[in-house]
Amino acid sequence: MQNNTQSVQRALSLLKVFDRATPALGITELAARVGLHKSTAYRLAATLAGEGFLRQDPDTGRYSLGESLYRVAAGLVEQDPLLREGRRVLAALRDACGHMVSLAVLDDEQALFVLVEEATLPVRAAAMKAGDRLPLSVSAAGKVLLADLPPAEADALLRRQGMPRMTPKSLASRQALARELARVRRDGIGWGREESAIGLLALAGPVRRAGRTVAALGVACPTNLTDARSLDALAHRVRAAADELSHRLHD
Repeated sequence: MQNNTQSVQRALSLLKVFDRATPALGITELAARVGLHKSTAYRLAATLAGEGFLRQDPDTGRYSLGESLYRVAAGLVEQDPLLREGRRVLAALRDACGHMVSLAVLDDEQALFVLVEEATLPVRAAAMKAGDRLPLSVSAAGKVLLADLPPAEADALLRRQGMPRMTPKSLASRQALARELARVRRDGIGWGREESAIGLLALAGPVRRAGRTVAALGVACPTNLTDARSLDALAHRVRAAADELSHRLHD
């Protein structure tokens, strides 16, 4: 049983290596990434490829994620109320405002974007894809997720993660972040003002279930498309959409 469990863990570790930055890997790279002997990695990769969870390029021999994962992901979207209902609420919000919209959850001490609907406007914010991650302190969604954590848990997380600066406008101190989190709790909106990418403005609201924030619903847009009045209207739309999704999760 222990050997079987270890094999499953190793196989899953192979799948987790692939992301947008590393969509394809040779077996030597793959083995090195997960700390396995090359023969072990090859055996596991061949098994995963046989089941369609990896695929191997016949010309280069490099591995990438396979089609079976699409079926698993599609099933998850339909079965998980947060994803199923979130997709519908996000589509309506995107159609109403024209900007890129997203849904993020707390995962591995980062904001993981699980759903993204691209903008319909010709001028768009920096591209974000489902599966992307951002540090909590630099993202509007991250601040919403962080604001709901018990203070001791939030403090411990920030000590481990630190406050990475992705742009010159990223928050540089715990005191500045504390003020931002207080505003999130007061106003129900988290802001990201060019903190993760220059030219990008983001705002997010909490999606709540059973009294806790389970996700952050957000909008991202270019800074040159916004003024005070339009930001107020956009913040109202984000709050309303987050509240709607919260109510759908309680139905």
